[in-house]
Amino acid sequence: MKTKLFLIIAIIFNSLMFCQDSLKANEQEVRVIAVTPLNYDITKVNGLAIGIGFDPKYLLKDDDLTELQTVNGINLELNPLGPLYWLFYDSSRFENQQLIKVNGLNLSLAGYLRGISHNGLSLSMYNYGHTMNGVMGSLSSFDIEKGKGIFIAPLSVSSKEIKGLSFSAVNSTEILRGFQIGLVNRNIDGKGLQFGLVNRSSKMKGLQIGFWNKNGKRTLPLINF
Repeated sequence: MKTKLFLIIAIIFNSLMFCQDSLKANEQEVRVIAVTPLNYDITKVNGLAIGIGFDPKYLLKDDDLTELQTVNGINLELNPLGPLYWLFYDSSRFENQQLIKVNGLNLSLAGYLRGISHNGLSLSMYNYGHTMNGVMGSLSSFDIEKGKGIFIAPLSVSSKEIKGLSFSAVNSTEILRGFQIGLVNRNIDGKGLQFGLVNRSSKMKGLQIGFWNKNGKRTLPLINF
């Protein structure tokens, strides 16, 4: 009888300890406020992420780090070295894999790297992100994988696919579903409108309005279709 009672007590005690460990693990995985670069144990931030923004996953290229981390809320990147990184960053060196997703507001003195996707509103110095959805403003340029929404930058907007509005001095995308407005506009497969001094497309269904327009069918000044 005493042996059975002892076993029951041991099982209950072990179950309580397991529950406590699980709670601690969950507390480690979810944060209301977190500092970037994010710790690898953090899977979600519901609130505020603040820091320098550079995540060592992209700098060290650790192939074992594949778990998606999510920030829901506000992401603030206060990195005074952002301009230097913009000059030397080569997005082609990094795999096109989403490792962090931000849903909400992003304000950055630097910018996103290739492994980051965003849904919402973003204002940064540059943006090399993966998939951007919403209203995105850059003080220099965009070089992203996919975009859906409004993209504004003084120098250039470059992407494999854009759905929406791309407004910059130079707009270049492989697939366009929407509008390109700038001095030079380029796409391979476009549906929509190109408005600028020079508009070029290999296959365009829509209008080209500018000083010189070229699509897969013809080359015309002023207006092409």
